[in-house]
Parts: sequence; structure tokens; C-alpha cells
Amino acid sequence: GFAGAGFATAPPVVQQPTVIQAPQDSLIGDLLSMDLGPAQPQAAMMPGTMGGRSGMNLLGGGLDELLGMPTAAPSVGAGPPQAPAPAAAPFGGGATGGLGDLFGLQGGLGMSGAAYVAPKTVWLPAQKGKGLEISGTFSRRQNQLYMDLTISNRAMQPMGGFAVQFNRNSFGLIPAAALQIPEPLMAGVSTEASLPVNTIGPVQRMEPLNQLQMAVKNNVDVMYFATVVPYNVLWVEDGQMDRKVYLATWKDIPPSNEVQFTISDFSISSDDAQKKLSGNNVFLIAKRNVEGQVCLFAC
Repeated sequence: GFAGAGFATAPPVVQQPTVIQAPQDSLIGDLLSMDLGPAQPQAAMMPGTMGGRSGMNLLGGGLDELLGMPTAAPSVGAGPPQAPAPAAAPFGGGATGGLGDLFGLQGGLGMSGAAYVAPKTVWLPAQKGKGLEISGTFSRRQNQLYMDLTISNRAMQPMGGFAVQFNRNSFGLIPAAALQIPEPLMAGVSTEASLPVNTIGPVQRMEPLNQLQMAVKNNVDVMYFATVVPYNVLWVEDGQMDRKVYLATWKDIPPSNEVQFTISDFSISSDDAQKKLSGNNVFLIAKRNVEGQVCLFAC
């Protein structure tokens, strides 16, 4: 069985799809039976040029002062500030964790303020999909998350009875509708599909955090594969935070959860950066000029 919600199926047109066994109580059997293919390559972390949150005190009053908030007096007997946490592994999208893509480094600056959509990549090659090839990406349109797919029949026979199911994942992602594929999908034919996705499903922490394992079935077999979901499509339109809430939340996050990236070899103004971030639901909290450098605080 495959843990998570049931298959989102469209009414069969050509023939009845093969029935998958009911989900088991544990993920162990599901994960052992999945053929996820080679692991995604992890690029090395780029060294950061700015210190961690504890290093903010070097700028004066720390984050409180930069945000224009009153600064609390230091407690008596407080120990020395902790050193910045070591850089963590990138969270997908190359050495900058997808930030370079977000700012347009991979495909030009593009439309200022437009939400970034990663190019489609092959998730399921035909040799592993018994002739079924799936390329995909994720996008966010009109407050809705979508999984955009290209379904190709590389086999010598028609395909039908398509359905999709997600395994439990970190963000509770589940299909919000049936996978609509024109049937039969004849040999040598490709078709496009856009599947709406909700975040109300069962939750299971994945590694990496944004990994999504899924199964697609048709009249041939059930195919298992995995991909990673770009973080920017998960950021919601109502994510703006109050400054005081932002500051309290920042202070509650342990230094071990801090990640640093350096984006180099490109030039963009702070105003353009702000527009691009806003277009991807990253909202400005404060903007300060510190020692000749513009610091943007966003949520």
C-alpha cells in the first residue's frame, strides 16, 4: 500500500484501472517498496558574508534597533553571544537554495514582481515508467498551488486509467481534484495537465523537508517516484506579519535553524529585490541602511 490519501481518479474511459491495496498502518512497507531513483544531487553551501542573528549586535542595537523597536536592557550576568550556527545543507535549487532562481539568475531577470516558476524537469523517465514519462513543476496561481505536468506515452500501446496519490509529506500536500488526462493516450503522444494541490492532508516529516513522494497508476502498472517542491509555491498570500510578532518569532527560533546563502555575480537593486520577493509572497518588514549596505527584513 501507499500511505496518504486515496488516488484522485478521473472517470475511466477506456478500461478499468488496476486497484491498489488499501494503505497500511505504517509507512515502512510503503517506503521500502518505492523506487525513488537516484538521489537528488546536493550542491555545496556557498559561504556566507554576513554573520548570524547573534552577529546583529555588531550593528548596534541588534534586530530591535534595525526594526525601529525599543531595545531591552541586557540581563545581568548574561553570557557571551553564541557563535553563528554552521551553515546547513541547501534546501533544494542549487547552492543558493533556490534564491538564485527566485531572483532570475537562471533565466534572466524576467518580469519584475512575477512569481517564480521553475522549468519542468523529468520526474519519471520512460525506462522506469514502463513507457510512461512524466515531467513536472509546481506553480502558484490565484492563491492556489498547482502541480503542472507533461504526460508522455513512450510505449507502443495506448494508456488510460490514470490516477495519482501522494505519500505523507512535511506540508500535508494532497491532490485537490482528479488527474484529468485525455484517454486513451495514444503511443507517441504527450499531453499537459494541471493538478490543484491542497495542504490539508496527513503530515510526515520528510528529508529533505520539501521532498514529495508520489505514485501514478495507469492500465500498465503503478509507478513510484519523488521530487522536491520549491518553497516559494508554499508561501501564502496572507503571510504578512506584524513587526512585534516578527521580532518575537525571530528570537524564538534557535540559532541551529539558521541557514545562510551568498548570491553572487549579479546586480539587482533593493527595490527590484523587494518586488521579486513580494511577487513570491515574501513580505517586507523593515528596510535599513547599515554601513553602506541595504538590509531587508522580510517574512
